[in-house]
Amino acid sequence: MNESFALTSVIVISIALSSATVFAIYHPLHKLLEAVCPLGFTAEFWTRAAVTVIYLLPLWVVLVFGLPDLQRVDYFSAGEIARRALAAASFALVGIVIATGLRLSTLSPPAGYDSSFKDRAVR
Repeated sequence: MNESFALTSVIVISIALSSATVFAIYHPLHKLLEAVCPLGFTAEFWTRAAVTVIYLLPLWVVLVFGLPDLQRVDYFSAGEIARRALAAASFALVGIVIATGLRLSTLSPPAGYDSSFKDRAVR
């Protein structure tokens, strides 16, 4: 296996796993942030920030820890490289989801915040 194919395959694996995670949690995350954030654009900002982290952190973990040394990539099979990329990306994504869940579980709407006011402002 050459270096470019190994690099491309681990990037594709990371993006595919991140996309599946974003697809699974985007709408529930956005709804939760809308309920907690006093303004709609802040919920949109934090949702986009979370999606960015969900894509970038697993990619970084895969490139740093999941990809073998490119000088020695010939000694690894395609299956071994894919296994390492899957393990590294999965580890990063599980960590992100747990950290996000723990942080969101401690949030509450601001004091004096009336959600009916937000509903009226949107209409």
